[in-house]
Amino acid sequence: MKKIIYILIIVFTATSCNKLELTPLNTISDANTWSNQNLIQLYVNAQYAVLLHGYQQDLLPAADDEAFNIHQFGNLYMVQSGQLTQDNVTNFSNKINYWDFAYSYIYNINVFFSKIDAASVDATFKTGAMAEMRFLRAYIYANLIWRYGGVPIITKVFNLHDNFKVTQSSYDDCVKFIDSELDAAVAQLPPDQPASEAGRASANACLALKARVLLYDASLLNNPNHDQAKWQAAADASAALLNLGYSLNPDYQGTFLGDNKEIIFARYFTQANSSNFSLEEGRNGSNGWTSQNPSQNQVNAYEMAATGMRPYIEQPDGSLVLNPGSGYDPNNPYVGRDPRLDASILHDGSVWQGRVTETFDGGFDSPGSSIQPWNASLTSYAYKKGVVESIPPSGSTLKPTNPWIFFRYGEVLLNYAEAEFELGNEAVARQYINMVRTRSSVNMPPVTDVGDALRARIQNERRVELAFEELRFFDVRRWKIADVTENIPILRMHITKQTNGSKVYQIQTLEARSFSPQHYLMPIPRSEVAKSLGSLKQNPGY
Repeated sequence: MKKIIYILIIVFTATSCNKLELTPLNTISDANTWSNQNLIQLYVNAQYAVLLHGYQQDLLPAADDEAFNIHQFGNLYMVQSGQLTQDNVTNFSNKINYWDFAYSYIYNINVFFSKIDAASVDATFKTGAMAEMRFLRAYIYANLIWRYGGVPIITKVFNLHDNFKVTQSSYDDCVKFIDSELDAAVAQLPPDQPASEAGRASANACLALKARVLLYDASLLNNPNHDQAKWQAAADASAALLNLGYSLNPDYQGTFLGDNKEIIFARYFTQANSSNFSLEEGRNGSNGWTSQNPSQNQVNAYEMAATGMRPYIEQPDGSLVLNPGSGYDPNNPYVGRDPRLDASILHDGSVWQGRVTETFDGGFDSPGSSIQPWNASLTSYAYKKGVVESIPPSGSTLKPTNPWIFFRYGEVLLNYAEAEFELGNEAVARQYINMVRTRSSVNMPPVTDVGDALRARIQNERRVELAFEELRFFDVRRWKIADVTENIPILRMHITKQTNGSKVYQIQTLEARSFSPQHYLMPIPRSEVAKSLGSLKQNPGY
């Protein structure tokens, strides 16, 4: 989808001196759309906008314990303090308030299916377009159920006099529908799209979405009885992607900076259709906005490279106790850590774009800076993952064009490891988690844990490997650990530089948070429940 036709040439030809056909030239009729293959292609292309990427400012990473967003403080506080309701949810971005946005695209896709059968266009084109739209509809429904639980499955276009009342299908029925959509699409799509069509749905993208859907379906939130059949289905779905030519990119940081064999499905950009990520996440000392501030909570998740142990033992109340066997030095907090920390997060002392990052009090990148202090990180950290070092936040004619990855092989390996663990195959789980940990640029000690300790290790490995990829929000909910992780305050690192040049590091609370049982699901906007005339039921607790 890198090359899309944006301009349509409409030729108006008068066929008679005595008869003028007053066809509007500023609109395209419905009949013309569904009889013209180019217009149908443009219609399909437009629906890909439903794939919301992460190179835009939104609250999803900051709505869990990964980051803090300084530019959405008021709205963010509503989420963090447990004040999210069916009334104020409409104040949030589409990542949080997904309902209206999602069903608008479902309507568009259903219109497509109501018209495409009768369209007089090439049969091969028609088959491929239908498969792409099935993938997109499945993707939308997956994101709906991950947020709301069971939702209405709508596959028709309502007419004026139809009964508009809809009811929620069960979560299981929604999963079956998504599964059937993806199976149908897999059969009609190429395994991978050619480079000229990168960004379009492929059979393997369908398999990756299916693997995630079935993993979430098997998890505790949706599978309280630990039905082993669901875990087997999840394992099988991930296994289907293990031998299709994908591989871990040796360079972890580089995985997010360009096309590589780890990517299964991504959103691609060009200079004409670029992202603003360098500005959004650039340091304030370089005239960036530092929108998303990685939390100290996230930094604490990175193990020590020599021992494979986390620096702190987190207590039930969120307090931290130094892990004596880890080898961690609180006076040198970033030395000897999992290499994925330095590949993902800029911290005080990080060399970036030709200078040292200064987040200590009064530093160039601190709230005491003389340069845009209002844009300074409040946690002392900034994004590095996915940020292109050669493109400064401002003053460059070049914009970032690195892809946003929706599905990659590293996630598949961790999906498979988790499913095999829950099936009781711990040796297999360790094998696949260690494949991720022994990527040449990471090379962390192998995991040897068993039982509950292995489950905790798998969960932390996802937190580290998939940091800021918009998965932890759903992970902590499907595991039903959010009542622990999201009730712990967001932490920051406060750094003071002494007159002798040494630094004092203090972990402090930045923001208290509150998570209640109803927050495992999002509220449906009150207006949508009201419009349904009682057919939609609000999620419990709202």
